[in-house]
Parts: sequence; C-alpha cells; structure tokens
Amino acid sequence: MSTQTPLWLTASVPEDLAMAIAKALDVPRRVARWLVARSIKTPEEARRFLYAREQYSDPFDFKEMRQAVERIQTALAGGEHIVIVGDYDVDGVTASAILASELAAQGANWTCLIPERVADGYGLSEGLVERAAEQGACLIITVDNGIRAHEAIALALDLGMEVIVTDHHEPDDKTPLPMCSAVVHWSRHERPNDSIVLSGAGVAWKLCQAIEQVSRPKAKPSDHADWLLGLASLGAISDIMPMRGENRRLIREGLAALSLCRRPGWLALCEKARVNLDELTATGVAWRIAPRMNAAGRMASAMVAFDLLLSHNRTEAAELADALEQLNTTRKKVTESAVEEAKAQVEAHSPGGRPSGIVVAGPWPLGVVGIVAAKLVDHYNCPAIVLADAGEPVLRGSGRAPSGFSLHDALEACSSLLHHFGGHDAAVGCGVSRTQVEAFREAFAAVVEAAPHANGDSEDMVADDFLPLEEVTLETLEWTSRFAPHGPENDPLRFFIGPAIVKSVASLGDGSHLRLRLQEGKSEADVVWFQAPDGAKSDIASGDLVAVVVELEENVWRGNRRIQLRAVQGWRLKDPVLRDVFAVFYRHLLKARVVSRDVFATLVPGQTEAKVEVILSTFVELGFAECHNGTYHVVEAAGPRDLREALSYQAHLRTHFVPFL
Repeated sequence: MSTQTPLWLTASVPEDLAMAIAKALDVPRRVARWLVARSIKTPEEARRFLYAREQYSDPFDFKEMRQAVERIQTALAGGEHIVIVGDYDVDGVTASAILASELAAQGANWTCLIPERVADGYGLSEGLVERAAEQGACLIITVDNGIRAHEAIALALDLGMEVIVTDHHEPDDKTPLPMCSAVVHWSRHERPNDSIVLSGAGVAWKLCQAIEQVSRPKAKPSDHADWLLGLASLGAISDIMPMRGENRRLIREGLAALSLCRRPGWLALCEKARVNLDELTATGVAWRIAPRMNAAGRMASAMVAFDLLLSHNRTEAAELADALEQLNTTRKKVTESAVEEAKAQVEAHSPGGRPSGIVVAGPWPLGVVGIVAAKLVDHYNCPAIVLADAGEPVLRGSGRAPSGFSLHDALEACSSLLHHFGGHDAAVGCGVSRTQVEAFREAFAAVVEAAPHANGDSEDMVADDFLPLEEVTLETLEWTSRFAPHGPENDPLRFFIGPAIVKSVASLGDGSHLRLRLQEGKSEADVVWFQAPDGAKSDIASGDLVAVVVELEENVWRGNRRIQLRAVQGWRLKDPVLRDVFAVFYRHLLKARVVSRDVFATLVPGQTEAKVEVILSTFVELGFAECHNGTYHVVEAAGPRDLREALSYQAHLRTHFVPFL
C-alpha cells in the first residue's frame, strides 16, 4: 500500500486552483476544493455548475437534424400518417410521449407503437413495421431505438414507408448507420467536443426543439415547452445519464417544471407514488416514479404508462394509475423472489469468494431481469448479467454495472459468444444461446477481472472530503445542495468523519438500522446507518472509536429544518494516534523550539517508533515544523491546520481501519 494514498479527493486538489475559484466566486475554500475535485478548473465552469447555467446545445448542431425536421414538415403539410415507435422503459415511454405531444400540438395525424418486451422484443422490428404499414403509415419515427434496426428499416422502405431514427444507444461499429431519411444521435454532432451523452428522451426533446424553431405554431398550450422539458428530465434520470453539462440543467429545470405541472395523468401518477410535488427531486423520481412507470413494460404493456402521461381526463388517469400500481405491486413480489434465487446462484458459482463478473440464468420474467441485475450490482459491487430462461434456444437478458465500468465494451469483448447485444456503458440487453451460457459466464468474468478497479479497491479514496463535526451546519448543507442533481459523473458529496467517539448507539426500525451519537472534540452529531452491516449492529458500543463516510441530507419535521448524516460506510479504528497525543508533542516543540527525534520518542509512554514517525511527518507536512539533520525546529508563522489535511495522517488512519463485516 502506498503511504501517500489520500482518503478523500480534495487531498489531491491543487491549492492555487481552489483559491482562484474561491476568490472569484466568493465561496468558501472548502466548496472550491469540492469543485476542483470534480474536474472544474476555472471560475467560469464553477459558476455554471453551482448556479445551473450550463449551456443548452443548438438542436441543429446534431447531424441530419435539418433533414429530419424537413421530412416531418412535409408529413405535417400533407396530412401523412406518422407512426412513433418507442421503447418499453421509462426513457422510451417519455421519449414517445415527448414526440407524441409535439406532433399533437402540430395537428399531426399520428399513432404510437411501443413493443411488448416478450412478444415483440426490443426496438423497431419487422413485426412493428408491418403493423405500421397496416395503419397506413407514410413515415416511421423511432425514439430511443432504431440505430441497429437495419432489417426492419429495409422492410419499411420496401413497403413504401420512410424512416427517421432518433436514438442514443451505441451503433454497431461493424455496420454502417441505417439507410433512412435521417439518423439523429447524440454522438453525431457538428462539434464533437461539445456533445454530451443524452437519453433517448433527450434526443427526442432536441428533435422537438428543432421542430419548434421551424414551425412555432400559435395554437399551443402555454405549458407545452415545460411539459416536454419535464418529460425529458424523467428520461434522463431513469436512464442514468451523466449528470454534467446539459443533462444537469435539463434535470434541474425539468423537475421545476414538473413540480408546477397539473396535467391529470402526471398528478395521478404522483399521487399513487406518494410524491409531494413541492419537494420533487431526482431521487424521488428514481425511487418512486420510475419503478411504477417501468412496471408497465416489465409486467404487461408500456402503453399503460404512455397513456397515463398523455391523459387529460381525471377519471381515465385515475384508472390508469390504479392499473400501474397493481402492476408495480406484482413486479415487486416477482423481483424479490428472483433476487434471492439469483444470489443463491452467485454464491454457488463463487464459493468462499467475491465474484468478479456475474452471469446468472433462471425462469424469471424477462421484465424483471434488469432490476435483478441492478440489485446484484448493489450487493456484490460488480457487473452483472441476468438471463431469463423461457425454455427457448436463446436466453434473453439484461445487464447493469457499477459507475465507471463500460458494460457495453465488456460485451463487445465477448461478442463471439453472444446471439445479440446492445445498450450503453451502464445498461445493456443481450441474448445468449443456451449452449454458450457457461462459456459466456467464464469469458465475462475474465473480462471484468482484467478491467482496472472493476470490483473496487480497498486503497481507493473513500470520500470527497473530510468534515469536522463542528462544520455540520445548515450552511454546509446549502452548499452541498448546489451540487445536485446527482448521477453518473456527479455522485452525491460524501464526507469522512473521524476519528470520533461513539457516545451512544440505538437500533432503528426492525433492527437492521442504527443511530450513532458521535463526538469529536466538543462537537456531537447523530449518524443514521440504514442497512448497517451485521458486524456494526452487533459490535459497536459506547466508547468505541470509529470513522464513517456520510452523505448530508435535509430532514424537515414540523417545519423545522435540520441535517441528517447518513452513513454509507464505516470502520472501527484500532489504536490510531489521536489529537491529544499530537497536542502533547506540539506543546513540547513550542516550548523547546528545537527537539531531536530521540527526545520526541520519550514524551508519551507507549508510543511506537512508527507512531512517532507519523506525528513528526504530519508536523512537517502541515508546516508546523522543519527537519534538519534529525532535529525538528518549530515554524513560527504556522497557522491553524486540521491534522486530517496531512497525507501522512490519512495514510496512518487507513492502516488502523477495521471493517464491520
């Protein structure tokens, strides 16, 4: 282990960059260091990030956008029948609703087809093309799919229909883009350096922005643009888009628009999800709204969710919301059973060890395997592929991966063993021939094992910054809130707290949660640890010395705001050097002015040579002392510093971590 591995990101931040941002924006130095740790290096970037002033790209910067809009304008003028083909997840449903809302506002003749997961499979298929032809379609527009639908598009052209593809999934590197009227994709940008990964809903939103710029019809509801923006934010959150640049602004402004939205379908959905529109957050969407919308496509037809979003009738909306809630209840029961069965398979394939990459198969509904994969990722912290075995020669499934791991690249490396696959870094769909499942399992595990930090590293940085308990204030909470919304490339800020003394410990709920009262110097604070490890629940006692990594959350009770510290990781600290021991050494240094290493070693009984070395290295690193030929000289101008700012002390603490198992 490197003795200079920092415990938190800000320990590696260049101080000059942080000070420049702090001065230019008049923000605390600590906040400026958080920004620099997230690769924000100029005051202009920092201002855009903190105040949500990221730039929206011009929709016509996307290649073939103008061709797409011109073809749609022709269809509108000629009264041609337009068929939207969407996808069955939240991103696909919201993308479909965005384009449908825009076409309706334009007075178009349109219908929407969303494939059923089991009967139709993913995306534009030859069967859907035939159904569109039966409806008299002249133009098919795909949203959140189509980039690899070469055969289906060829059939559409043969049947006399034209196709516009809008998608965000990875194209097939070995095959040219589909031959159609236009292909609009986030990566096909006139200025590639300015492009950002958008969800399928985000790409559909860009198409509608372009249509608006050209047509600007007068007879439109006043909330139309806000509604499209809100739907795009739902898609971005649900499809786990990178939370930087345009996506971040889109989600902030989209959630604000949805909080004011009073459309019957949206209100009915929020009521069933028990979401307070005055407190609508990305977390609320991800945990309450998205699972319900996804339940439609997982357990039945995604058209239930689509119709609910577009409903303008309160009675109809209530009925659709009830149906969605029933599907979600069924989905939960089926998922819980499938997760336990999948975990049993993982344990059987990895006896006594931690899996590297997971591939499991079972008689589970195709609609829940993506959720099961996500649960396995959360539990084992490694990529997971879950296959639904319906008794067919080809098993179809879904995969998920931890942040920072490209699942699409991993499947590309195993492509010779796959029947088909598609998706992006965080989520994929795939098919595996029954005879190749075992070979794929071995190949996938090998690819994951070879990837750097695929399973995490005990020496990785564990937090964004350290946080003294005395700085656990509402002001700190306000600054952390400016870093929201969170997602890939912009995770919630996490803080290292410790060494701290446990003043009291109490069980919460059914006993699986803990509340710890921690003391650091004269400051105390409560930490809530949901789903605490068994070792923490059984071993933590009053008087123990611990370190925890926490996220700051707002807790409002009867109108009073307070901070809640939520633990995400923790350790017992076994006999580290504490502040009072440093104080003894420093007082002696101040008094004697010059002290030899040998004298230091006799100051406090029981201090090992290694501990004395930590103390001296920390003094020198923080500027409290200088070393000359084995003697230590006090530095007069040294200002107050926290011991935890020294890499020497951070490395020392790391060596004294004892995990709670």
